[in-house]
Amino acid sequence: MADRRLTAEDRLRAEYNALLHDTGLQERGDVADDPLLGAAARSFDRIAEDFRRTLRDAGIALPGAVLVGEYPHSALNAQARAARHGTLILVNTGFTTLVHEICKAHGLSVRMPSHEVFVKQLDFADSEADRHRNRTADGAVASVVLAYLLRGDARFGVRLPPDTGRSNRLAWALADATTRFVIAHEIAHLLEGHLDRPGQRAGSNRRFSTRDRELQADETGALLCLRALSDPGDDVLTYVTVAGPLIFLAIDHLVTRVRRELDGLPPGLRVSDYPSSDERGSRLRSLFQGIYRSSALQIADACVYWLSWREDGILAEADRLLRG
Repeated sequence: MADRRLTAEDRLRAEYNALLHDTGLQERGDVADDPLLGAAARSFDRIAEDFRRTLRDAGIALPGAVLVGEYPHSALNAQARAARHGTLILVNTGFTTLVHEICKAHGLSVRMPSHEVFVKQLDFADSEADRHRNRTADGAVASVVLAYLLRGDARFGVRLPPDTGRSNRLAWALADATTRFVIAHEIAHLLEGHLDRPGQRAGSNRRFSTRDRELQADETGALLCLRALSDPGDDVLTYVTVAGPLIFLAIDHLVTRVRRELDGLPPGLRVSDYPSSDERGSRLRSLFQGIYRSSALQIADACVYWLSWREDGILAEADRLLRG
């Protein structure tokens, strides 16, 4: 049998699988009883390849092999980890479910206009039936946030039934844009030289504070997402891409608030010297406004405003669920 020479990507995947094995896990790329798991794993590969191609087209080479996979850790979203044969970008277990369920809840709580005008208005619901849907959405979001914080995986929370209409399609698009930004942010740490390599003393290459590194990775990651657009002339696609980073930071704000204000929750899931989600969001808004007209923020503003509007209700529902 011919000896097949392993590539750096093969060796990096072996390192990832060994990491999972040491934690008592296995790679979750094909899970028959949860299509969202398989879709998430496939989307990681697709997103990573999109970014590789975008960087290659711009004449920028990633410094070594990069693999994106799911792994339980203490960060809210993801972390880049230098490995022997490249870089692992580890998305926290259940993060994609958390984002998708929150985007679905947003769709449940707003009236969806036609495709032709939905970038111009997303109406908030106000009838008794609408208020009931809001309460249902609050309960679902509270459940997945608590599952994420207490059990380390949002998949243990209540999952809203899928909607076959426009709101479901928008939820998938927004969740994908949010996940793309989280991965792009970690790639930005790699591109900007923020990572310690194996054998290097921890922190020895850190010329800037954690705050400065995070803000720089936000900006570079957001620009990478925009550069990777398949059709930069598509306003809706652009507006959804702009919304992704701001939705993530709104989710960060919600999860941090739930953890801080409710008794019985474990500490963690946020580094104390990270810039606040509000500061990060403000800087990204300024970045986007400098590139596009203000209308590019319409979808982002609608989603972020909705989550801010529902925060108190979600927090109250989370408290009720904790008390049993």
